[in-house]
Amino acid sequence: MNGRTQTRRAASIAAITAATIVGVATAGADAPKTPAETGIEQLTQAAGDNPDAQAAVQATAKSAQLIAAAKLQDIGFTPFSYMAPTLGCGHNMPFSLAAANAITAGGPDGAIAGPPGTMIVQATVQQDGFPLASGLSVAWLNVNNGRSGITALDDRTDYNLPSLSKTVDSGPGTVVASLWGTIDYPAARCVVLPTVGLFTVPDAPAAAPVNPGDPNQGNPVNPGGPVQTTTPPVNPGGPNQPAAPTTTNQPPLIAPGN
Repeated sequence: MNGRTQTRRAASIAAITAATIVGVATAGADAPKTPAETGIEQLTQAAGDNPDAQAAVQATAKSAQLIAAAKLQDIGFTPFSYMAPTLGCGHNMPFSLAAANAITAGGPDGAIAGPPGTMIVQATVQQDGFPLASGLSVAWLNVNNGRSGITALDDRTDYNLPSLSKTVDSGPGTVVASLWGTIDYPAARCVVLPTVGLFTVPDAPAAAPVNPGDPNQGNPVNPGGPVQTTTPPVNPGGPNQPAAPTTTNQPPLIAPGN
């Protein structure tokens, strides 16, 4: 084998290798991201340099990856998967547990007043008294539509105290959420470590068709209104109906003396 043949063979091998690398890179670039991957990227950016938020986002991302691998859907766990370890307050200080749950609007785990595609996330800690301030947050990701966010549980009660809850507009689908943060009480601060949950948020229920001929459907013109019935007209000449009174045109009576 002469030098020219070796040069041609080396050039051919280099060309094949380069084409293979370009093909792999092109295939990787053309592969679209899943909604869950897009949501995880958004959560990572939203966490920024906050180590607590980063830990919660990592836990949420791992759960989302497990869901995708196992192809899980319609998981209706109301509480989070485990109670959150809590430091600095509680009946067994310095360590206690905090409960977290999510209630979906219109779901089987307890219908709430609210638009479809939302859920209320709330927390309860083992501490007496009323909270003064809430530093709780929830990192959530809808693996079906890619919606995500880091939302503060900053709703307040009618007495202007923290309710330790928040309504999240995740849209319908399977939602992974991680809750963590702090709660200030008059004599203590609760530090809630992350806990992860998995929830199914239903869509708007389909409206039942109205059958005008069904007496159980109510009023077809005004659904939900009273059932209207039609009374047959009265036939004055019928055998079972009283005759209508007869009126005659009589002149008016004239009183004597007028």
